[in-house]
Formats: sequence, structure tokens, C-alpha cells
Amino acid sequence: DNTVSQALKPSQWLSVQELQAIPAVDELTLERLENMSLEKGAELLQQVYHLSQINHDVEPNFVPSNIQVYVPKPNGDKIVAPISEMIQRLKQKQNFGQDEVTIIVTGLPQTSETVKKATRKLVQAYMQRYNLQQQQQQAQKYNSESEEDNKRQRTSSEEDYSEQAKNANTNTGDIIVIDLGSTLTNYKRYAMLDIEKTGAKIGKWIVELTSELQLPHETIHMIGQNVGAHVAGAAANEFIRLTGHKL
Repeated sequence: DNTVSQALKPSQWLSVQELQAIPAVDELTLERLENMSLEKGAELLQQVYHLSQINHDVEPNFVPSNIQVYVPKPNGDKIVAPISEMIQRLKQKQNFGQDEVTIIVTGLPQTSETVKKATRKLVQAYMQRYNLQQQQQQAQKYNSESEEDNKRQRTSSEEDYSEQAKNANTNTGDIIVIDLGSTLTNYKRYAMLDIEKTGAKIGKWIVELTSELQLPHETIHMIGQNVGAHVAGAAANEFIRLTGHKL
């Protein structure tokens, strides 16, 4: 309303020079923010966001279509397909979902090397849990990075996780990565993501997955990275609404 518009009036907290220096919301990328200090990056985000609100440029109306999904294998390969085709692909995979199935929803743009590495480590941790022996043998191939970087991959936290995996109730399972993050190519898409509708689409897909592959709902686990965590929550709520069961 008018009160909010007046409170957010740019001339009250920005000079003309500062306004001119602010990038358009479409131009703001994660890479650009990574090259700034935390304080400067946070300040820029705040400025862009408030200006976008004034101009009604940022509304939660982005719902990605046909998100890419991949299923990593212990040998380092992947099954890759759009979400609409993945269930048919998984039907052809022998013994898929016999034990646990962990669905990971990424939530940061995969154009960033930092994010790629974080996602790789997250998937690797679950590979270690589910395929402990094979994953240790194949870690070199899965992390197709330099020899020096591979040495750094074996951090103490990962070693701790391996120890936990040995003591886990199950060391077998499958991983599905819903790569929502790859659709968030700039800050505007990130800010405009409709979490509820995107989550509902994924929730319906999980209902279809469990039905087509006859997977028990209690063996399905979901985790999300960044905004993907909120989408995962919305997906789980939709699953409950449609089936009456909790993941």
C-alpha cells in the first residue's frame, strides 16, 4: 500500500549514484556475488530486492518445467533424464528401490564451481552410506577433478561420515537428485521461485514414482539444499495430502 511504498522510497536511503550502480535483477548472478565480500554482497541483495519490490518485479511466479534429474551409480556413471521421463528409465533399472531411496533437491545455481563441489560432496556422502565399499574404490572417478583436489576431498568430516555409514542400519540404497538448482540461473529466478507450486509438482511426481515402482513410502527420504529444502517440505506436504502417508 502507499505506506509501504513511501517507507521503501529509494531516494530516502540511496543516492542517485548508488541507484545507477545497482544492476538489474536479471543481471545479478551467483558468480557476481561470490566475487564480493559478504557485507557488500548482502548490501547489494538488499538494495536489489527492495527496488524490485517497489517495481513489482519480484513475485513468486516461477515454476520450472521438466527439471533435470539424475541417479548416480556406484561406478561413477549417472542416469540422466528430464523429470517427466525418469520413472520410465528407473523401471528399466534392475532392483531399483529395493532398500532406501534418498531424494535430494538441489537449490543453488549449478553454474558456480563452489555449488557444484558442495553438491558433489553431498551426493558422495550418500554414495558412501549406500555403497561403502564400491564408493571408496570409485571415488576417484566420481570426482573428476585434479589429483591434488582429489586428495583434499577426503576431509575429516567425510571420514567421520564413513564411520557413521559403517554403523548405519543399512548400507544399501539409491539416490535420486532433482536438480532444481540448475534452473535457478540468476537471482530473479531464485527470488521468483514459487515454492508451493514447485513442491506440489515434485510431490505428485513422488506419488507416481512410488506407485509405478511399488516403493514403500517409509523407505523414501528427502533432503534439500538451500531453497530446495523448502521445496522438499512442500513436496512432502503434497505427498501426504494425496496419499495420507508421510515420507
